[in-house]
Amino acid sequence: MFRLSFIYPEMLWLIALLPALWALAFSIPRRLPAWRFASSLALRSALILVLTLAIAGVQLVRPVNQLTTVFLLDGSDSLSASARAQAESFMQEALQSKDEDDQAAIVVFGGNALVERAPSANDLLGRISSVPIATRTNLEDAIQLGLALFPADTQKRLVLLSDGGENDGSAIEAARLAAARGVPIDVLDLAQPGTDAEVLVARIDAPARARDGQNLTVTASIESSQAQRATVRLLVEQTVVGEQTVDLLAGTNQVSFANIQASGSGFKRFRVQVEAERDSRAQNNEAAALVQIQGPPRVLVVAQQDRDADALVAALAATQMIAEQIAPSAMPQDLAGLSPYEAVVLVNVPARSLPVGTMAALPGYVRDLGKGLVMIGGGDSYGVGGYGRTPVEEAMPVYMDVRDKNERPDLALVFVIDKSGSMDACHCSSPERSAPQLNLTGERKVDIAKEAVAQAAALLGPQDTLGIVAFDSVASSPFPATRNPDINAVIDSVAPLEPRGSTNVRSGLIEAEEMLKGVDARIKHVVLLTDGWGGGGDQRDIAERMRSNGMTLSVVAAGGGSADYLERLADLGGGRYYPAQDMADVPQIFVQETITTVGNYIIERPTSPLLISDSPIIAGISSTPQLYGYNGSTLKDTARLVLADSDDSPLLATWQFGLGRSVAWLSDASPRWGQDWVQWEGFPRFVGQLVGWALPVRGGQEVTTELTVLGSETELRLTVDETIQASLNVTATLIGGDGARQELGLRQVGPGNYQGRLASPPPGTYLVQIAGVDNDRVVVQEVAGLVVPYSAEYRSNQGNTALLSELAALTAGHSLSTGAEAFAPLQGNVSRAQEIGLPLLILALLLLPLDIALRRVMLRRSDLGSFGALLPQRGAQPNVASPANTTLGRLAGAKQRANERMAPPPPPAAPAESAVVPPTLPPPPHSSPSASLDRLREAKERARRQIDGDE
Repeated sequence: MFRLSFIYPEMLWLIALLPALWALAFSIPRRLPAWRFASSLALRSALILVLTLAIAGVQLVRPVNQLTTVFLLDGSDSLSASARAQAESFMQEALQSKDEDDQAAIVVFGGNALVERAPSANDLLGRISSVPIATRTNLEDAIQLGLALFPADTQKRLVLLSDGGENDGSAIEAARLAAARGVPIDVLDLAQPGTDAEVLVARIDAPARARDGQNLTVTASIESSQAQRATVRLLVEQTVVGEQTVDLLAGTNQVSFANIQASGSGFKRFRVQVEAERDSRAQNNEAAALVQIQGPPRVLVVAQQDRDADALVAALAATQMIAEQIAPSAMPQDLAGLSPYEAVVLVNVPARSLPVGTMAALPGYVRDLGKGLVMIGGGDSYGVGGYGRTPVEEAMPVYMDVRDKNERPDLALVFVIDKSGSMDACHCSSPERSAPQLNLTGERKVDIAKEAVAQAAALLGPQDTLGIVAFDSVASSPFPATRNPDINAVIDSVAPLEPRGSTNVRSGLIEAEEMLKGVDARIKHVVLLTDGWGGGGDQRDIAERMRSNGMTLSVVAAGGGSADYLERLADLGGGRYYPAQDMADVPQIFVQETITTVGNYIIERPTSPLLISDSPIIAGISSTPQLYGYNGSTLKDTARLVLADSDDSPLLATWQFGLGRSVAWLSDASPRWGQDWVQWEGFPRFVGQLVGWALPVRGGQEVTTELTVLGSETELRLTVDETIQASLNVTATLIGGDGARQELGLRQVGPGNYQGRLASPPPGTYLVQIAGVDNDRVVVQEVAGLVVPYSAEYRSNQGNTALLSELAALTAGHSLSTGAEAFAPLQGNVSRAQEIGLPLLILALLLLPLDIALRRVMLRRSDLGSFGALLPQRGAQPNVASPANTTLGRLAGAKQRANERMAPPPPPAAPAESAVVPPTLPPPPHSSPSASLDRLREAKERARRQIDGDE
C-alpha cells in the first residue's frame, strides 16, 4: 500500500480553479462538436490537477521493510581477547543471516568512537582495523555516532557489544536520544568471569601530611584473581625504601610498610609496585600517593649569574630557611614540581631564560596553591627582562612598564645593519668563509633586516628618536637620528640598501656612537644586526666605551654560524644577545627588543628609599641604605606600595594574588645597585622578612583531607576541627600538571565534615586546593595531592551488566543470544517518500499539445495517405454526398467558370473559304473579373460556415 504526502500542502488550494474552468466552459457558446468539447475540458482539468500536485510537492510514500543494523563494538582494554573473538563471531553470524536488502554498519569505540564500516549490504565481516583510545570506555560517543550513520528510509537497530564498563560519558543520556528517535538498542553482554590471572594495586593509604623525620605507615590494597606469590615494593620518589615477598589470596590483600621515615619538605610521591608470578596486565601494577612533608621552609632561588644571588642566599641561610639555588633552565615546569617549595625567588632572571611550562605555571603556583613569588630586579629583570604581557606579570604587584607616558624617559634608538655580501643569499658558516652554503631561494637577509627595522620603528613614540646605520666595508647613515620618525620615511630610507662588499662591524658601531653623541635623550640604545665575520677585531673596546658614556648595546646574530664574540660584545655593552638561527625570527626580535627598551627601562641614579606604608617586611628596620638604580614599573591598583623613590616610583610592593602572595623588589641584590645594601648589617633581616612575608600562612586549626579514586569517580573528604562551628562554603580546585583547573563544591555531611565527588581525571599527578570561606573570609586553606596511577579501564570487575540491561529497557531493546536476532524484523512503521513532481510536469507537457490538437486540428483519412486507407470507415455507410461535399462541388464549379472568363481569347485562326464566322456575342452584364472574385469569396465563406456548423 502507498499513500500521498505533500511538501507544500497549502498549495492544494489551486484545485479550486477546476470549478471556475468548468463554469467558464459551459457559459460561452460552443463551436466544437460535443465529443471534442468534452475531451478538451477533461484534458484541461487534468492539466490543472497535475500542475497543482507538482507545485504542492507531491510525494509517493511506500512502506519499507529494509533494515539497517549498526554494531557498536567495544574496543577498550577492559575486554579480554576471548570476549573480542566472541563479538566478532557474533557479528559474522549476523551478517550471514541477514536478508539481501538489509544493511550493516560497524562502529568501534573506546575512549572515542570510530567508523569501521559505513552502512553496506556486504555480508562479509573482514578484519577490524580501527584502533580507538583503549584506556577509556565511552558508550555515549558510540551510541551518538551509531545514530548518525543510519539512512533515513530504513528500519533502524543498534546492537551494543560490550561489557558495559563505562568510565567516561553518559550512556543513559545517549539512550534517551535513541529512544526519542524510535531506535532500539539491543545488547550482547561480553562481561566474563576472569579466566586469566590478574594482579593490581587498587589503592594506597598514606597520610596526606607528615612532619620532617616522622615515621609513617603506608598500606597498599592489592587485588588478585587467584592465590599466588608476589613481590611488593615501596618507593619514595625513585628510591626503594621497602620490599616484601607475600602470598596473595584470591581477592583483596592488605600489605603494610611501617616505620617509613619522612624527610625533606614539600610533596613526596610514595609508590607501591607489585610483581606477581602470574599476571595478564602490567598497566595496573603500580599506584601512588602524595604526602606533604612539613619541614623548614624551602625556597627556590633562581639566578642566571651566581654573583646576583650570593648575598641573598647567604641571608636566607641565616634565617633558617632552606634555600636551593638553580639555573633558570633547571626549574620545574609544572605545579607538582614547584609545590615542594614554599616560595620562588627570581633574581635578575630574563623571561626568555625560563622554560615555557614554568612561565605558565607560576601564576597558578601563587593563586591556587597559596605559595609565594618574589622578583628581585636587575639589568635582566622586570620589563628589561621581557616580562611585559607575560603570565608572570599577571601574578606580580606591578606592571613591567611605566604606563604614564609623560613619565617615561625619552629614548634614542639606533639600528646598525650589516649590508655586506654575507647578508645576500650566500651564507658563510665558518670564520674561514670556506664553506659557503648557497641559499638562492627565499628572502635575502638584508631584506628581512629592512622589514625588521620598519616594524620596530612603528613602536616608537613622539618623544623618541630613531637613527639607522648601514655598513659594509664602510658605514653610512641612510636615516639620520630623527625625533618622532615617520614610518614611511624610514621605509624609503632603507629600501635602496643592497648587500655588497666586505664586513667592517667597527665602522658601523663608531658611526652609531657618533650619532648618539649628538642626541639629548635619557636612554640611548644601539641594536646591531650582523653575522660578525670581518676585519677590525672583536670591537670590545667600543662596547665598553659606549657603556661608559651611557649607551647600551644589544646584538642580534644573523643566522647560524655567526661569530662567537658577539655574545660577549652584548654583555659588555649592557644589552641583550639574540642568536637568530632562523633569519625569519629577526623582525620579531627587533619588535621585542624595541618594546623592552621603550616601555621597560632602567633608572640608574642614587636614591634614598622613602617609607610609604608599614609592612612586616620592614618591621624593626628604622633606616635603609642608599640605592644606585632600579627597574621602572607601574603599581597595580590593588597592590600595596611599601618603599618608593622620591617621584613615587615603586621600589618595594606587595600583593595578595588569589591564595598566595607576591613581592616586587625593584632594585637588585648585587653590588651594581645595592652595593650598600648587601654590606648593610640589616640585610639578612630584610631578606628574611621579605621572603618570609610571601610564605604560605598556615592556620592553627587541624585540617584533614582524604582523596580516594573509586573507579570512574574520585571522592574528596575534608574534616576540620571542632573550633570552626560555622557552616563553610568549601570549594576544591583540581589542578593538573598543565595548569588546567576543575572546581568542585563540597557539601556538608556532618559537623566539620565535607564531601564531594567528581569524574576521575586522566592518569597523572594533581594538586587539590581546598578553601573554606565564611562571610567572605578564608578560614580554611589546604593543599593536597592526588595521583591517578592508571585508567579505571584497568581495574578489576569492570563489567556492568546492569547498565546494559537499563540501556535495552530504556529503548525497547533486547538482550541477544544469536547473531540472527540482530536482523529480526522490527514492528515500527518506516516508509520511504519519493517525490513525483518532475514526472507530473512531464505529463503536463505531454497533455498540453493533445489539448491544442483536439481543439484546432481536423484530419481526414486522405490526409494520412496510404496509412489512412487502412483505417476502418466509421459506420460503413454508403458514400452519400453530404451538404458539405455538395457545397464544395458548387464552389469548385464557380471557380472553374471564373477562370475561363478571365482567360485571354485564343488567337484567331485563318478563315477557310468554306468556313462560316459566327457572330461575336457581347459579354454578359456584370461579369468583370472583380465581380467574379467577390462571388468566389462569398461562396468560400458560406462553405466554411456550413462546415463549422456540421461539425
